[in-house]
Amino acid sequence: MNEIIDKIYRYIEQNNMLTDCERVVVGLSGGADSVCLLMVLKGYIERRRLQTELCAVHVNHGIRQEAGDDEEFARALCERMGVEFMAYHIDAAGLAKQLGMSVEEAGRKERYRIFNEACKGRNARIAVAHHMNDQAETVLMNLSRGTSLKGIGGIRPVRDNIIRPLLSVTRAEVEEVLKDFNQPYVTDATNLCNDYTRNSLRNVVIPYMTEKVNAHTVENIADAAEELQKNFDFIEAEAKKAYDKHVYVGDTVVLRLYGEEFAGLHEVIRKRVIYKAVHALTQTAKDIYKVHVNAVDELIRKQVGSSADICYGLCAVKGYEDITIRRKNVESRTQVSSDLIHVLTPQELKRLNSGENITIEENIYYNNDGKTELRKVHIVISLHSNYEKKRNYANSCYAKSFDYDKIQGKLCIRHRTDGDRIVVNRAGTWRKLKKEFIDRKVPADMRDNVLVVSDDSGVLWAVGVRRSECALIDDETRNVLDITIQ
Repeated sequence: MNEIIDKIYRYIEQNNMLTDCERVVVGLSGGADSVCLLMVLKGYIERRRLQTELCAVHVNHGIRQEAGDDEEFARALCERMGVEFMAYHIDAAGLAKQLGMSVEEAGRKERYRIFNEACKGRNARIAVAHHMNDQAETVLMNLSRGTSLKGIGGIRPVRDNIIRPLLSVTRAEVEEVLKDFNQPYVTDATNLCNDYTRNSLRNVVIPYMTEKVNAHTVENIADAAEELQKNFDFIEAEAKKAYDKHVYVGDTVVLRLYGEEFAGLHEVIRKRVIYKAVHALTQTAKDIYKVHVNAVDELIRKQVGSSADICYGLCAVKGYEDITIRRKNVESRTQVSSDLIHVLTPQELKRLNSGENITIEENIYYNNDGKTELRKVHIVISLHSNYEKKRNYANSCYAKSFDYDKIQGKLCIRHRTDGDRIVVNRAGTWRKLKKEFIDRKVPADMRDNVLVVSDDSGVLWAVGVRRSECALIDDETRNVLDITIQ
C-alpha cells in the first residue's frame, strides 16, 4: 500500500503539481477515485508540511435520485477528515438544453466553472481524480473516433491549473489503497450501464483486452500516451518556431512561403503550422480536421489564384509568395467602397501654398519586408518652394517627391480603376497598372487597396509598388510636392 502512495507522491513531485500552491480544490463526487485523491493529497500536504489549504467541492447535477445521499457521504467524510467542504446544486439537463450540448458536457463545463470559482483568485490548483484506466479509455475513444497525435496522447497530468495525481496508478491500485485504509465510498450506478461509449470501453473492451491480449493493457496504453505527449511537445516547439516566422495574423491570416522554404519543412511541422494558422482565425479546435489542413497544404504547389474552402466559412487563396486565409461569407474588410479617396480642392491648394500640410487618413495595402497587411495610415501632403539641388527630397517606398509644376490638372488620391496606366521609362512608355501589379506580385486580394496618386495624365505613383517617370524633379524644378505615408 505504501508503495502505491509513494508512487503517487513521486508523480506529484515529478510534475510540480503543488509547487508554490496556496490552495487545492478537489472535485469530490464520493466515488472511489475522488475519495482516494482527497486522502492522498491530505496525507501529502501533512507529510511534506506544506502551507497549502485543502478544499473539497461536491457538485450535485440534479440527475440521480441517490445524488443527495452522495452529497451527505462527501460532507461527512470531509467533516471527519477536517477538510473544508463546499456543495453546489446545478440543473445539468437544463444547462444542456440551454447550451445546445450533451448533459455530460454541460455538467463538466459547469463543474469546472465552480471549481475555478472555489480557487478564489489565488495561486490554486484544481485536483481531479483521473487514473490510468481513464487514460486508456480516453486514448482508445480518441483513436476510434479519429484523432491527431495530440489526441492519442490522451489526458495530461497538468493542464493550466488542473492537476491529476492519480494518472500514475490504475483503478485496481486506487481500490487497494481504500481497502487498506478500510475507507468506504459510493458507487454511481450509471457507471455500470453500457449505454455510454466510455462505459462500454470501461466495462467490456478494456477488461477483454486485459484478459485476452495483455494483462498490462492499461499500463501499456498509459505509458504510450505519456511517450506520445513528449513527442507532441517536441513537434509543437518546432512548429512554433516555424509559425512565428511564416505566419502573420491580422484581419486575415497570411502564410508567408519564402520561396521554397515553407514547402521544404517536414510535412508534420508544415501541417501543424497550417493547423495553428486556421485556429488563429477560428479560435477553436473543434471541427478543424485533417481534410482542411491538407486542402491548404495542397495550395502550396498550385498556381496563383487557386483557392480552397475550409471550415467555419473560411477560404484559403494562393498568392505569389503567400497563402491568405480569410472569411469568405463576409465582405472582406480589405475591400473599399469607392475608388476615389480625395481630390485636392482649391482651398487645400491654397493652404499648401501657404506652407500648411494636408493630412488624409486611409487604410492601404502595406508591404513591410515581405509581410502583406492592411494598415491604417496618414497620408501627408506638403509643398516646398525654392527647390534646392543638394537637398535630400523624399524617395523611399512610402515617400515620394514630385515636381509640382509638372502635375497636369487635378491631383487625386484614390484606388485603382480599370484602364489605369503608368509611365515606366523616360521615353514615355506606358504600361497597364494591372500588369505592373502582376509582375510585382501584389496579392490579388490586396490590389484594390493599393493607394494611387494620379493627375489628369494618369498614375503618378502606385504606393509601395512603382512611381511613374512623370513629374520627376530635375534642375528646372522650382516647387516640390512631397507625399509621405506615415
